[in-house]
Amino acid sequence: MDSLPIVVFRCRGRYGHFRKPYSNVSSLSYPFPPRTAIAGLLGAILGIGKEGVAETFNHDNARIAVEMDAKVKTITHVTNFRQDSSGDVNYSIKRPKKGAVPKKPPKNVPARNVSTQIPMELLRNPSYLIYANLNSGMDELMSRIETKRYVYTPCMGLSEFLVEVEYVSVGTAEPLEPGEFDVSTVVCKDDCYLILDRLNPEEGHNIHELKVPYLGTAERTFTYRRYLVDMASKPLPVRMKSGAYQYENKIIAFL
Repeated sequence: MDSLPIVVFRCRGRYGHFRKPYSNVSSLSYPFPPRTAIAGLLGAILGIGKEGVAETFNHDNARIAVEMDAKVKTITHVTNFRQDSSGDVNYSIKRPKKGAVPKKPPKNVPARNVSTQIPMELLRNPSYLIYANLNSGMDELMSRIETKRYVYTPCMGLSEFLVEVEYVSVGTAEPLEPGEFDVSTVVCKDDCYLILDRLNPEEGHNIHELKVPYLGTAERTFTYRRYLVDMASKPLPVRMKSGAYQYENKIIAFL
C-alpha cells in the first residue's frame, strides 16, 4: 500500500437522516452516512450530477473514511406525507356504439391529497469527520471546502437537513502493517477482529455491527458491507488484518 494524500473536513447539522432501506412502517436511520451518501455529498461540492456520482467515486477512484465526531443522539419525529393521486376524475367510459354497456369505474380510487403519518428517526446534532482521497479533483475539492464554494447545496441525507461543511486539514495517510490498533473511524468487519479484552465497561462503549450500503450504480442498485461503529464516539480496539492507515495521531480505515 502507498501513502495517500488526504483532505479532512467536518460535516455537522441540526438534524440528519440516512434511511435504512429495510425499515418498513417506521423510517429508521443509519447512525453515520454510508459511503454512498458521502459520495453524493462530494458530488454536491464538486458539481457532479447524480448519474455520474457512482462512477466518479467508485472503489478505484475514491477512498473515504468517516469518524463519529459526536455521540449519536436520535429523536422520533412523526412526518406528514401526502398521496397526490389523480383525484376526482370521471372514470366512466363513453359508449362507443349503440347498445354497448359502459364499464364500471374502478373501486377504491384514492382521493386527492390523502395524508398519512410516518414515524421517522432523526439524528440530533450529528457531526462527522470525513477523510477523503480522490484520484482526480483533490485540489478542487480542497479549494471548494476551504472557500465554501459548493456547486450544489450539501445536505445531511435529506434535502431538508442542511449541513455545515468545515475544512479541518490536509495531510498524508501512511499505510500500516496488520496489528492491534485503536481505530478512530468506522471500520469494515471483514478487515478486523474486535478485541473484547480491551473493552472497559466503565468507558461506556456502545458498539454496533451494521449492514450498510457500500457502492451504488446509476440504476440505484447497491452492494453492502458490514461495519463496526461505536455509537459513543470512541475509538475501536481491533486487530486489523489489512487496511489500517496512520493520519497524524489517529488510526483510520477506509469504508
